[in-house]
Amino acid sequence: MDAARAARTREARSAILIEAVQRGIATLDDLSEWVHRLRPRDAAALHAPLAEAASGAWSVPESELLDLVATSAVLPVAWANPVLTLPCGAALTTPDVWFDDVAMAVMVHSHRFHSQGDQWDDTVDKDGDLVAAGIVVAGVTPHRIRERPDAVLARLDRAYLAAKARPRPDVRATPRHLLALQPSRPAS
Repeated sequence: MDAARAARTREARSAILIEAVQRGIATLDDLSEWVHRLRPRDAAALHAPLAEAASGAWSVPESELLDLVATSAVLPVAWANPVLTLPCGAALTTPDVWFDDVAMAVMVHSHRFHSQGDQWDDTVDKDGDLVAAGIVVAGVTPHRIRERPDAVLARLDRAYLAAKARPRPDVRATPRHLLALQPSRPAS
């Protein structure tokens, strides 16, 4: 929490809190409690970053994408980072954003986080298992989300309508927040 408070930008504060939750360093409840323990003027700059961490996004661009798709008159409520499986139980790549009614994935591809060595190629290649399962996959970049949000949203609206026009593939999606609520199984 101290690092987030000391960060100079909202984006940096959000990135710190999102990473803490994603890595399991802290729970949302822990972060929320610490924000509420702060003086109101110190806590004010942490409310929006805490909300972004609570969205289920695993990065600031994903959070911005979730905010953007929420403004669409076409798109339903999006899920962040659900677990996808095939009927045989095989796991698929986790999409950044998911529209379950039509089995449509949106992937945020960022050179900043995936450009070391073969990571960029691997990131783009991973979308292939989703496509092979019949899922409509739309790729976006953080730059486009920030600089041309209307164009990104229009493209996602069109992709959603195209996905809606075809039969939904047999893919099971489970929201991560439901997985967190399931009781853990005792070790055998």
